[in-house]
Amino acid sequence: MNLKIIYEDDFMFAIDKPGGLVSVPAPNIPEAKTVQGIMRMQLRDKDYKSYLLHRIDRDTSGVLLFGKYPRDREALEGIFKDPKTEKTYLALVKGNPRFSKSTINFPLESREKKEKIPATTHYRLMKRLGILSMLEVKIETGRKHQIRKHLAMIGNPLVLDREYGDKKFNRKYLDLTKDQGRYFLQAWKIKFHHPLLDKMVEIQAPASF
Repeated sequence: MNLKIIYEDDFMFAIDKPGGLVSVPAPNIPEAKTVQGIMRMQLRDKDYKSYLLHRIDRDTSGVLLFGKYPRDREALEGIFKDPKTEKTYLALVKGNPRFSKSTINFPLESREKKEKIPATTHYRLMKRLGILSMLEVKIETGRKHQIRKHLAMIGNPLVLDREYGDKKFNRKYLDLTKDQGRYFLQAWKIKFHHPLLDKMVEIQAPASF
């Protein structure tokens, strides 16, 4: 498998991650079957050993950033601590949201502790598709499964989300479409201040649905 590089400069690059592929190794998943391992093999002739700057879930597709050289890691990882960084997602959801544009502010569990802390998700209706809707989603915070949880809370879960979705609806959808069976969420765009080039950069993956 070759993964498509959609942005590159002297310090970093971005790929268009396919859904269904994990970012890093786990106890039952060797590095060779992860995004990290595939990219290191794909770029084995380069003078650097690439490393992930962040992760997205297995079934989420889209923009994923890598650094090239260890000396730049701290500066590049700072992209995701910068409040000016904008991450935009595409989500295919059940039903039609009550509002065409709104903000969800339900608190969610912290990644570190079992306490609920503020979480903010903005969405905009892009297209109605019968009993489905395509949403543009932006997040201000990065809680675990934030988009999936928040959209489920307003009654518009991701299509085929087995953990937070509508199981009856998902079964009917699979029966009708014979789809591959992963939920529809794409890390579509990221816009940030590049700490080493000292300029704004925007990276966009081709819409996958």
